[in-house]
Amino acid sequence: MDYPPVPKGKQPRIPTDDEPTEMPGAYPQTSQIQWPDVRYASGPPPEQPAPRAAGDPAVERLLEWGAGIDRSIVEINRKLDFLLLETKDFRGMEAHYRALLREQTSAGTALPNACRRLDAHRQSLLQTVQRLDGTVNQIEGLALDIERLREGSEVTVSIKPRRKSAPPPPRHTHHDLAPEM
Repeated sequence: MDYPPVPKGKQPRIPTDDEPTEMPGAYPQTSQIQWPDVRYASGPPPEQPAPRAAGDPAVERLLEWGAGIDRSIVEINRKLDFLLLETKDFRGMEAHYRALLREQTSAGTALPNACRRLDAHRQSLLQTVQRLDGTVNQIEGLALDIERLREGSEVTVSIKPRRKSAPPPPRHTHHDLAPEM
């Protein structure tokens, strides 16, 4: 960026980062068509060229296309107005709740800290309830097992361990007792 010449003995003023920088002059020229400045659009509308013959299909399509564009612009403006109102409402709520968050509870705790504590207590309670639910399910299962045993519908089989002993003595038959020859 070029700065204007500075008289002798004076330092040029350099803009800081906090100041908005301005573009020199108007917006840069990007085309040969002179577009009207929308900030000053309250003047008389530019002259329209004379329409072509009413029966021309190209003119009809162009008019329909223009009407569609106009409807789209109206719809976009309606949505933008709605979004603007919603944003204003949200900013109002945000300011209201920001003020609430600065308040303290009756115990003297800042509201955000109290909310974090409540969230921690809630999480602890949920974990305790889940563990308790698991314990209740185990107790119900054991109660059903006890009830079945009382009814005698189950049979308990016990297996006694087998004693380890020497191999059985060989059996002798009368053929084994005959004298050898």
